[in-house]
Amino acid sequence: MIVPVRTPGDAGGVVPRSLPDLVNALAAETVRYSFKRWGFGESIAMEALINAGGEPGQVAASLVLDWASHHEPLANDPLAHVAPGVPLLILAERNSDQREALIGCAHELATVLARSTIGRHDAQIHRPDLDGWECEVWVDCMHLDGPFLSLLARVTGDNSYADLAADILLRHARVLQDERSGLFCHGFNDATGQANGVHWGRGQGWALLGLIDTAANLLDGHPARDEIRQRLYALMQELAANEAEPGTWHTVVDAPETYIETSVGAFVALGGERGIRSGLLPTTWFALVDRAWNATVQCVSADGALEGVSDATPVGPVAAHYGARERGSFPWGQGPALLAAVERFRGLDSAREVRHG
Repeated sequence: MIVPVRTPGDAGGVVPRSLPDLVNALAAETVRYSFKRWGFGESIAMEALINAGGEPGQVAASLVLDWASHHEPLANDPLAHVAPGVPLLILAERNSDQREALIGCAHELATVLARSTIGRHDAQIHRPDLDGWECEVWVDCMHLDGPFLSLLARVTGDNSYADLAADILLRHARVLQDERSGLFCHGFNDATGQANGVHWGRGQGWALLGLIDTAANLLDGHPARDEIRQRLYALMQELAANEAEPGTWHTVVDAPETYIETSVGAFVALGGERGIRSGLLPTTWFALVDRAWNATVQCVSADGALEGVSDATPVGPVAAHYGARERGSFPWGQGPALLAAVERFRGLDSAREVRHG
């Protein structure tokens, strides 16, 4: 498959690049990031690099393995909730000689999540220690908690983790998803009982992947699947309704005065395709997914950077707060773009054959 990728300095021109070359370029750029241990948005980059393989994948695997072997007790780490849980489990499945130690680390992380503070409005509060944010529920966490815990259930066969995954995910969704529009707010303040009311673009991506990846790991008869699917449908409908130019969205998706933010398209390309492949979404969504994919790859520079991604963004009260964030290349954009490219390259989406057949 040949994909068009824009050349640096050329405002409109694109050059053809094979999908394997695109994967390699995205991975090479992603692995250059100076990863912390850990921050929001790093887990998805780790997942993407490990799945891409090669030298970048080895670097990412080494980072995760070293952390798993030498970290301080997670119960004492206020940043434990942003640890790369899914990459940890991917490595556990691939490394039989280290599986026991990695699963042990995963159990420790799951215990921390299970013991998180529950607010007055029944949602998980991950940083009650953080001055100014001690009552905040973040949409970002939807991509971390549910997918990790549901995958842990699948890997270990302990279905109590599946119940915990669904419980935490839906507690977040019930306070963050706007029941009228189907879009997700960035944050919810448990002290005031109010969401911030801003439908941040990347937040839709975190929610989208959280809903899809959690539900995909749950057993078909799990009682949470129906509610997750209903919330997923509502979100997808509103993403389609708020598409700006083909395959693109504003950094606040329903605020057209804000700029186009490229990580949103990468999340839709990845999440939509995963949702169709897992049977959570009908194949009628392929057209939107392909538009998002095509728009994303045209924003990848020759050196593999997905450009136009907003910087780390705290919860704000108005759309202008989000529109003022600077743009560049960051792991929370590289991760979904690279994962979407890897999955297309490997031909993992058997549902795609239906469309082409």
